[in-house]
Amino acid sequence: VERIPEEQYKQFDRILQGIDFGYYPDPWAYVKCHYDAGRHTLYILDELKLKKASNRDTYNALIEKGVQPDELIIADSAEPKSIADYLEYGLTVRGAEKGPESVKYSIKWLQSLTAIVIDPERCPYALEEFLGYELEQDKNGDFISAYPDKNNHFIDAVRYATNLIWRRRGQ
Repeated sequence: VERIPEEQYKQFDRILQGIDFGYYPDPWAYVKCHYDAGRHTLYILDELKLKKASNRDTYNALIEKGVQPDELIIADSAEPKSIADYLEYGLTVRGAEKGPESVKYSIKWLQSLTAIVIDPERCPYALEEFLGYELEQDKNGDFISAYPDKNNHFIDAVRYATNLIWRRRGQ
């Protein structure tokens, strides 16, 4: 948990963006990250969270946030219509490459990083999810090796944003 100064923020040159689609009660979640491969560190720089918002509304929010049409965003591939809408609106969006065990593999990749730095002022929702995310527990309270699919919308957006990195490492 670390405030990222504006000067440092502006120097990040390997920007990764991800979207986890949602409407209600699950939110639509967007993240902007920077991956420093040399330091094996991921910086979570910015986020947006919307509920009950149309694709046009979320597009408008991205434009207001400063997302440029030529910047790649990787989104949940389970929503091809939403991806098509964004493409029609002029954004560069592609679906995340998924496969067997992709959730497990991407979470393990995130765990392998030297650090995940989250700006608490710009990214309070991502911070809350990352701090609260843990393995499922059985009825006795023992942890089992299953990753819960709840309260993880920003984590999923980060997994999508970094999809091209961790997918490549696994091949």
